[in-house]
Amino acid sequence: MVRERTTMEKDYQLDDLVRQNADWVVYRVLAKDGAPFALTRLRLEAEDLEALSESGVFEPVLQELLALNHDYLRPVVDGGMDKVDRYPWVVASWFDGKPLSARTITLRDIKNIGTQLQEMVADLGTLADVLCFEADEILTIRTPDDFLHILFTIDYHCWFRDRARGLPPGTGRDASVAARRLLEGLVASQPKQTPTKTPIPFVEERSPALSGYNPPREHYLGKVIAILALLSCLGAIIWITLVGQEKADQVETLDRKIKEQAAGD
Repeated sequence: MVRERTTMEKDYQLDDLVRQNADWVVYRVLAKDGAPFALTRLRLEAEDLEALSESGVFEPVLQELLALNHDYLRPVVDGGMDKVDRYPWVVASWFDGKPLSARTITLRDIKNIGTQLQEMVADLGTLADVLCFEADEILTIRTPDDFLHILFTIDYHCWFRDRARGLPPGTGRDASVAARRLLEGLVASQPKQTPTKTPIPFVEERSPALSGYNPPREHYLGKVIAILALLSCLGAIIWITLVGQEKADQVETLDRKIKEQAAGD
C-alpha cells in the first residue's frame, strides 16, 4: 500500500513552539480538520542528509518508524523530508499531559512507572534503546483513578541518523541502563520522612499542658503501602539491570565467536 503523500507546509498549520535544541525543534500544529499534533523538525549532518536522500532510502526508514507502536509510546502518524533543505520532519499524536520533570510524584507513582518500564523494555527489545529517557521528554497523564500513565517519545534524530549510517537505531545506547538510572533518580528525589513533633500554638514546650497531648501518628497502613511501593521500585531496577547484563553477555559471546572464527580461518 502506497502511503498518501503529505507536505509540512500544506497539510499542517503551525500553532505554537513547544521546545527546541541543537538537533530538533518541536511545534504544536493543527491538521486541516483542526486536530492538534506534535511536529518535530530534525537537523542532521550533511552526510546523513545525503545518505537519506538517495533513491529509496528515506521512505523505508520512515515506514519502519510509523510501524513502531506500543501502549507507552507516543504514536508517529506522518512524516516527510523538506523539499528545500531536506531536513526530515515527523508528526506524532498530541496529548495534553505534563512532562515527568514537572510532576510531583509519589512512591506509588514510581512503582507504576517501574512496571510500565519493565513491560516496554521487554516488548521492544533493542528498539527500546532509541527512546528518550530524559524526564523532560517523558509525557505523563494522570487518570481519574490516580494512575500515572507514561508516554515515551522516540529519539527521531537518533533514529534517522543511525539509519543513514547503516546502523540499527540506538546503536551505542542501552535502554536497561537508562531505565535503571531514571528509576534510581526518581527514588532518590523522594523527600526523606523524619518524625516531627506537632506543636501546639501559643503553648511552650515545657508547659504542663503538653503532658496530656498526644500528636497524631502516621497511619500504619500508609507506612506499609510506602514500603511495598519502594520494594517494587527496587525490584524493577534489579530486573532491568539483569536484562542489561544479559544483553551484554550476548554481545560478548557473539564477539568471541567472531574472533574464534577469524582465528580459524
